[in-house]
Amino acid sequence: MYNEFYGFREKPFELTPDPRFIFLTPGLRKALVSVIYGIKERTGFISVIGEAGTGKTTLIHSLLNRLDTKVKPIIIFHTTVSFNDLLRMILRELDLWAVEKSKAGLWNQLIRYSNQMAAKNEILVIIIDEAQKLTEEVMEGLKMFSNLESKAIKIVLVGQPELEDKLNLGGLRQLNQMIRVRCQIKALDEAESKEYIDHRLRLTGSSSLETFTPEAVSMICRYAEGIPRIINTLCDNAFLAGYRSSQKRIDAGIVREVIKDIEGPTLQKIISSSPTHINEFRTSPFRLRFFLNKAPLIVLFLFLMGGLFLLIHRYTYPKPAKMWGIKSIVSPHVDTEQSTTSTFSQTTPPSVSIANMGREYKLKKVVAVKEGQTVSQLTQKYYGRADLTLIDFLLELNPEITNVHLIMVDQEIRIPHITEELLVIRSPDHTYKIHAGTFETPDPAEFYNKEPALKGKNIETLPRNVSPRETWYRVVIGKFDNRAEVLKMISLLKEKGLLPAFGGLRNIE
Repeated sequence: MYNEFYGFREKPFELTPDPRFIFLTPGLRKALVSVIYGIKERTGFISVIGEAGTGKTTLIHSLLNRLDTKVKPIIIFHTTVSFNDLLRMILRELDLWAVEKSKAGLWNQLIRYSNQMAAKNEILVIIIDEAQKLTEEVMEGLKMFSNLESKAIKIVLVGQPELEDKLNLGGLRQLNQMIRVRCQIKALDEAESKEYIDHRLRLTGSSSLETFTPEAVSMICRYAEGIPRIINTLCDNAFLAGYRSSQKRIDAGIVREVIKDIEGPTLQKIISSSPTHINEFRTSPFRLRFFLNKAPLIVLFLFLMGGLFLLIHRYTYPKPAKMWGIKSIVSPHVDTEQSTTSTFSQTTPPSVSIANMGREYKLKKVVAVKEGQTVSQLTQKYYGRADLTLIDFLLELNPEITNVHLIMVDQEIRIPHITEELLVIRSPDHTYKIHAGTFETPDPAEFYNKEPALKGKNIETLPRNVSPRETWYRVVIGKFDNRAEVLKMISLLKEKGLLPAFGGLRNIE
């Protein structure tokens, strides 16, 4: 939209990882070299750890372009699966039909393939992205790969710091010891952040001096705190705002407005007009502790305002069943341990940038939030795990939750009964689509584009705002002419391990 206005050959700050745009800081270059070295040496597992948005996925894509022709890499995006499903996904990526059903059979099939590669002096590199979401059962299963005498298979675990926490658990100590190469992806410092912005602009035919004022660049860097994904989001939105106002050079005023939009209306009143103060109002725990140390009086004021908001919310806030058109209204006095069987048909709130999914939910329970509980913990408690797809279903049935990281004590949460039927989306024209999963990035859509069974089907990626500063992505597949056709496809995709939300799912009674 704004490329021609600013003279860009293409959008400089796309969120989709593109190895052409990789900005190799000394730390990132060291990580890249270490991973390549670990693959060539064929000794032990490899781990790549970094906070969300620091460039792990971009590093992986860049790695693929730098590997020797003797190396065959595959990437696994779905990590909320059983070990058997993981083996099936690996075989599928190798264009091998998973003829076996048992773990032993699938494993032997993979062994035969690895022996063939070893005979040709080739290496299979299995890159598991978002590895922090692997269950302990799957991580225990990964230890089997260390027993391959051929040494023709390498495992690269890529994930957020929670992965390291899991590996340090007593039961996974042996797997942790198998990791021979460990890489840490750190956030950019302020100088690197400025170079990162200029680097991406130069690749599209411009520069930061042409398109940003120095104050605007400094404000972006301070706010993003070295997270490339946040830098990309701010810059992209700033160019869009500048285009709308016909402003050729982005100044601090535009960036400030973009930050306010990202933070949402709750924080707009407390964002200072001075760029040096913006960083104090970021919402992560680290920044909150900094804020508490630096501004105790303001924190006290916000605490009092929060208490007032709680009172207003509890006694005057309309029940969401009335707000969003839920067919069966839940009584506000439902006991927290009482099960119900009401059926819900619910549309998403206007703040969510996706169309109505048109699902019918069967309510199993209404619970009151206890102190310290989170949406993720509730999902873990009632379904046995907490992947993004399951959390997405819960959020859809509870549209009053506008921030996935913020729920209140005594707030009533509706817990749906999860079945494969919820993957079915009915369109107004009486055709059907499949909700294949919800992910942190749009990348997994490419995974479905390669599936032969889906040839000719449209693969959509729909953004879903789950907090003022966080977007998830729903992958939707369609169209299907009738319900029988869509259910048949769901069954097929489930067999291939392409529907991670339901394998071994434990619903509440």
